[in-house]
Amino acid sequence: MNDTLIEVLRLVFSSTRAMPAHFTSNGKRKKSFCVDFEPLSEEVDYEMASESWNSIDNFLGTTNCGNEILSKNQVNIVIKCGEDLMVGAFILTKLSGYSLIVDMKKEIIDNTIETFTEMDKNLLAVLAGSQVNKYFDHCIKYGHSMAV
Repeated sequence: MNDTLIEVLRLVFSSTRAMPAHFTSNGKRKKSFCVDFEPLSEEVDYEMASESWNSIDNFLGTTNCGNEILSKNQVNIVIKCGEDLMVGAFILTKLSGYSLIVDMKKEIIDNTIETFTEMDKNLLAVLAGSQVNKYFDHCIKYGHSMAV
């Protein structure tokens, strides 16, 4: 695995947030991914945390994903994964490694499945859904745009 990608994943997975970033404080930061990366300013942390939370309804609504109904727990897992993708894209862009975005996306989704599969046996199907992936792609693009 590429060293830049390893560093990005280390940073993303180092987060100690237990709730969505939109509701997580970290020191003086009111909304935070809880990722220690110097270029991630308080303002950018706040904006990205707000965007990942507030944009979910544009893709999933609060309960349905296309023809599928998602539980509140599934929506929360999707948001957590989207947040990780957003902050990961931000870091990857800042480290001049955006060409690795497809690999990063796969690693973060795989980690989400590994972490939460005990809570939800249908997680693989949920995360493969078209609307969920549109949300993930939005999160990646937003994180990238905040870094350039």
